[in-house]
Amino acid sequence: MTVVFIHGAGGSSNVWRLQTLHFKSSCAIELQGHPVGSGLTSIEEYAQTVSDYVQQTNVSNPVFVGHSMGGAIAIDLALRYPSVRALVLVGTGARLRVRPEFLSAIKSNYEEASKMLASWSVSPTSDQVIAERIAKDLLEVNPGVTLGDFMACDKFDRMKDVEKIRCQTLVLCGADDKMTPPKYSHYLHENIKGSKLVIVPGTGHVVMLEKHRAFNQELEAFLVSLGDS
Repeated sequence: MTVVFIHGAGGSSNVWRLQTLHFKSSCAIELQGHPVGSGLTSIEEYAQTVSDYVQQTNVSNPVFVGHSMGGAIAIDLALRYPSVRALVLVGTGARLRVRPEFLSAIKSNYEEASKMLASWSVSPTSDQVIAERIAKDLLEVNPGVTLGDFMACDKFDRMKDVEKIRCQTLVLCGADDKMTPPKYSHYLHENIKGSKLVIVPGTGHVVMLEKHRAFNQELEAFLVSLGDS
């Protein structure tokens, strides 16, 4: 198996730096436009680029680990290709409505928007250095790309389709996630047959950075379970 990490809106592969160091058979994809070039306008288009990458690099038995928008991409891939080995859906949902104030802020003042998005991404109990790093990473991506990402998320709605997912799935979310509240993860768990749900206390939207050891432990246990299936 190869673990394929997919980052979220306005982000980059940097968000997975504490995972790619830990999981040797893994890779973190840099989605188009993050940070170089132009982005895409839909989850489906991003999913196609991930599929192309997997085919071009001969990745075998991919386990897609998607965060936020990356989770939406992973869902689309699982629905499109029943042969997907497994999914790990992190801080994501079957539908990803975006607050209008986020879109307005990105358009009017990207630097302030980055700070706002970063502050919403971490738990009040987390080290605020993490929020600062997230804001810095956002500023490395063109505002138009980040805006396009969030608009793509806003259009995403597979609430009636996720029950068709048949691969083994781990749904993981921070207990204090304000971007994609735990109810989103509960919905995924309730509608994806046989899925496992993990809610990590004291973490927000970027649980893999806020409590990377706990995250890595849960992911490792899930991967081990796949070997027994």
